[in-house]
Amino acid sequence: MKYYSVTGYEAALHLALVVKEKVIAGCFQEDGSYDRDAQGRHTHSTTCVMSSLAQLADLTDDMALLGRVRAFYDRGLWKIRDQLGWVIESSADDASPDRGEVNNSGDIVETALILAKHGYTDYFQDVERIVRGHILPSQLRDNTFITDPPNPDAEDGKYDIANRHLGAFGFPAPYGHAPIGCESISFNMDIVGGAVASLCEVARARVANSLVGTRVNLLFDYESPDVTVYSPYTHRQLGIAVRQSGPLWIRIPPWASADEITLPDIHAKHIRSNGYLIIHDPPLNQTITVDFPLTNSELTLSHRTRDIGVRMRGDSVTSMENHGANLAFFDGLTT
Repeated sequence: MKYYSVTGYEAALHLALVVKEKVIAGCFQEDGSYDRDAQGRHTHSTTCVMSSLAQLADLTDDMALLGRVRAFYDRGLWKIRDQLGWVIESSADDASPDRGEVNNSGDIVETALILAKHGYTDYFQDVERIVRGHILPSQLRDNTFITDPPNPDAEDGKYDIANRHLGAFGFPAPYGHAPIGCESISFNMDIVGGAVASLCEVARARVANSLVGTRVNLLFDYESPDVTVYSPYTHRQLGIAVRQSGPLWIRIPPWASADEITLPDIHAKHIRSNGYLIIHDPPLNQTITVDFPLTNSELTLSHRTRDIGVRMRGDSVTSMENHGANLAFFDGLTT
């Protein structure tokens, strides 16, 4: 579907339609259930097909198909994912309980973006939490633990491994690079490709311009000729400066209390609708502050062999139980 969307090559669309019919006949049921025997134990095979069906539905305006994708997202997907979008690498009974696969999380994100695009805007919240709480923390940023193996034959694959893996993605636990019980840590380049492609889709979806105005969908920093967004995670408050006329739509996270949201810089008329705060006539070339606290909350990630406690600030993780694992992403959770 991505190939067709770029090239318009009709044979690609034809093949996608043929595969779609086989998939919905035998794998993705109307009730949205997860069928391990039909979908297989390799969970990336499940999540990437889910994402691909969403892309097909989006490009062909097939709302019945999108409804089937949504049903699986809301029901069956929870058999293999947790609240932060981590997905077990294999759903086999004897699989490592904490070993994930990041491009699976990316598939979830890309699917959620399509669902949100078609009016189910609460899925933007899942995107924000998955990206902040799992995908970005799991990127290899500190490579100091990696050492090159002996390489007497000067093999290219054993040369400068640490630097060549900087920025990579792989098969982490929710809490760190080293899932408990796994003998090795992996950063495969196909995982890098999938994760980065999904992050590109997130970057594109942060802000959208249309006939109804400017929509701020995700609260990441953003800069374009038409609008600048200052994220509340990197600045003291959410700030938005628009440079073109039209309504400004600002997605407000569900954990932000309506009573605590203030607009101290303006007195423009605004309403709330479908998860957005809408300012009908925002002042141009002026930073509009939308002030609300990043609420502290707690989650429990229930995995096969352990519960993992998490403390959140907004949609970012501040600390997480790591059960003594090495190479943790976050500060350990303390009582």
